[in-house]
Amino acid sequence: MPVIAAVVGAVMTGLIYWFMYGNGMEQIDRYLGDRRNAKLRLKSEAAFKAAPLRAIRTPADAAGVLMQLVALVRGTPTPEQETAIEEQMRTIVPAGDDLAARMAYIRHAAAQAADADTAIDHIAPLLREKLDASERDDLERMLEAVAVIHHGPTDRQERLIARAVRVLAEQH
Repeated sequence: MPVIAAVVGAVMTGLIYWFMYGNGMEQIDRYLGDRRNAKLRLKSEAAFKAAPLRAIRTPADAAGVLMQLVALVRGTPTPEQETAIEEQMRTIVPAGDDLAARMAYIRHAAAQAADADTAIDHIAPLLREKLDASERDDLERMLEAVAVIHHGPTDRQERLIARAVRVLAEQH
């Protein structure tokens, strides 16, 4: 027992000496600072990735992002899915608008989303404000039109569409 006390005492003396006279205080401060900076960096990265979604101001772009997310749930969007999204976008985009530029932005915003639920949460307030009930029904139809490509919607696509419809129907 006295040997254990002597070993513990020696270790404690070494730690106190390292902390007081060595650079222990600096190392602990650096470790705590790194942890704090890592948390801030993760928060900043999340805000940076959400910026394209927060910048959306038109319901057409928001609908396009939702359609792109439905396609992304299945995996990398196929040319058939991209064509279906473009066809749906042509029905809601004003004539003469640059659809290629819109689609590039929509692809970028959907790819930057942390996940589909976060994207829906960012887009939902705009769509709730700008769309009436019949337009929300049209949006649901558009999402389903993208999901049915390649032998019908997957379970994940159905859940995504159901969540989008539910979130849009909520009153805030």
